Amino acid sequence: MSKSSYLFFFLCAACMLHGYAQAQTAFTSIPLNNLDAFDSPGSNWSVAGDAVADLNTEGIMSALPGTGIVVNLISQKDNTHLVTKQNFGDIELELDFMMPKGSNSGIYLEGRYEVQLFDSWGNTDPGYADCGGIYQRWDDKRPGDKKGYEGMAPLMNTAKAPGLWQHMRIRFRAPRFDSQGKKTENARFEAVYLNGVLVQQQAEVTGPTRSAAFQDEKSEGPLLLQGDHGNVAFRNISYRSLTGDNSTPADIDLDDPILIKAKGSPYLLRSFISYKDKLLTHGISVGDPKEVNYSYDMKQGALFQVWRGQFADATDLWHGRGEPYQRIVPLGSVIVLSDAPSLAVLPDVNATRWPETLAFDDMHNKGYVLDAARSPSFRYSFNNINVTDKISVPDTKGLTRTITVANAPAGLYIRVVAGNKIEPSGKDMYAVDGKQYYIAVSDKLKPLIRQIGDSRELLIPVKSNDPVTYSLIW
Repeated sequence: MSKSSYLFFFLCAACMLHGYAQAQTAFTSIPLNNLDAFDSPGSNWSVAGDAVADLNTEGIMSALPGTGIVVNLISQKDNTHLVTKQNFGDIELELDFMMPKGSNSGIYLEGRYEVQLFDSWGNTDPGYADCGGIYQRWDDKRPGDKKGYEGMAPLMNTAKAPGLWQHMRIRFRAPRFDSQGKKTENARFEAVYLNGVLVQQQAEVTGPTRSAAFQDEKSEGPLLLQGDHGNVAFRNISYRSLTGDNSTPADIDLDDPILIKAKGSPYLLRSFISYKDKLLTHGISVGDPKEVNYSYDMKQGALFQVWRGQFADATDLWHGRGEPYQRIVPLGSVIVLSDAPSLAVLPDVNATRWPETLAFDDMHNKGYVLDAARSPSFRYSFNNINVTDKISVPDTKGLTRTITVANAPAGLYIRVVAGNKIEPSGKDMYAVDGKQYYIAVSDKLKPLIRQIGDSRELLIPVKSNDPVTYSLIW
């Protein structure tokens, strides 16, 4: 069956796994204030407070002072793996990782079975060697191109851009042996999640994958972080043992899913959309063949979520009569933005709070128009201010937004983003919320960062008929 045929099952299984996980014991963290948890770490590994990797520079990463992160900076002298002193069997593992452009690494369970880490940003057709893949096995005795075998590609590519922190969660079952030491069950990855999306499900491995530290198989082994291929950083490494009580239920009764994929050109879908603890009633979601997707609230003029990966599950919207939910579910890795209006007049930019909503009578929605590539320009007015809001996906890196106001009053601003942390990240770039995504905006537009309460906001002043363009990259 195709990947899409399995997708709905995987998503439902993911929800069930989450419910089972809540009944388990708490995670134990591996301390990263030093390297004492690891066996003979090489000089390529160091403890740091953060890592920095440029979006466009091949292979370059640097470590910042502090603790809580381990960074691999390979050299000709040392490119060793980082291997825990402790051995693990059935395990649930969570961690964050960061990679520079073009980098390659991996996570080996028991030092034998690899989940691939790779800069797969923007690849819409991932293979076993892409991020979240189960790496292939290898046998030099096999003929020709048959030496490599059994690798498993991720269900979809949800890898983020270089220099951003990414999250991986792995549920691993060790191989089983009888009393004579004969293997009775293969090792298997019950689930692998990349940036919150299930990308592997019940992936069985018949033996150690290529370049494993050990070629035999046992019921336990160390966690190995690959250090000989490329620079990489890790943080928040935690684990807990799996028990028989949290296996995935075998019998799942589901209606046939209705999955939407954008083919050839963007796909526009009007629907209700769940956002945090409320239901947005004037939502439109746009899926792009480049697997960069977003949702827009036409009642507020707000770009409130974006996601990378496949487009949408519309089962709730179209099954039967579409009752009771009438909403869609994004299928990829979602970044939640704000559903507040994108524009506001601020009498005092240093003190005036951004409005949470536009009054119903103040907002006049004028629909949208499509360009030749089917990218929409949303049109509306509020308080007699006329706005055109064009959103497009020029490539697989992210989306570009251009807002033009025909009659901008004094003190009109665009709030590009609000977050806990907004920091410069190279020329015309900002990293948001601890390097979760980037905003690219020209300094010529005079962007400013302000602190209001506990939130930081990136604002751009608006002039009449002077388009403001920025990009969201992740």
